[in-house]
Amino acid sequence: MHAWSFEADYFTACNCDWGCPCNFNAKSSEGRCMGWGVWSISSGKFGDTSLDGTRFALYYSFPGEVADGQGAACAYVDTGANKDQRRALELIGTGKAGGGIFALFGDVLVNNWLATKFVPILVEIDDGVGKVRVEGHGEAETELLGYPDGTVIRPVEELPHGIEFKRALMTNSKRWWWRDDDLLASYRNKYGAVAKVKFTQDGCVG
Repeated sequence: MHAWSFEADYFTACNCDWGCPCNFNAKSSEGRCMGWGVWSISSGKFGDTSLDGTRFALYYSFPGEVADGQGAACAYVDTGANKDQRRALELIGTGKAGGGIFALFGDVLVNNWLATKFVPILVEIDDGVGKVRVEGHGEAETELLGYPDGTVIRPVEELPHGIEFKRALMTNSKRWWWRDDDLLASYRNKYGAVAKVKFTQDGCVG
């Protein structure tokens, strides 16, 4: 398998409460997990293939705790990627190229992968505020967290051993929804996070 690496702007949302207890090895808020992430790659390579400017997303659904597995998932690759980039991002996203959390979910926790979709992916987030759309399948609006009196807060989670990110700004997913086959969800005011991440075939390194 090719060596690979990328740096990306990352957004994630799920059905957990703000902060997501799963980040601290605690029980999920609802006893089940429905969540997704989008990586907007600024620079990267998969072997000799440049990944600069590409995007991909993953959606996961687990009937119980993530650690119990039995998940269903799908990978989505932006239509702006060329043939070689699409193949590379599909291999990364589904865990077939290593990558720590990608391989953990792809090889161990998910036992039902839907066929990869190639669709336009929009990411418009500035300092925790904005929107993300995976055309025809999912969308989210993200905003900064705040107190009832209108005071805006900027809580940060730092996870030195994190496999998804090392440091992320916690946000409010004002609304998010997903629909793709049996992958169905719709939520308001739930966990969101934005981060700059670095990955290699060995996992999250920054």
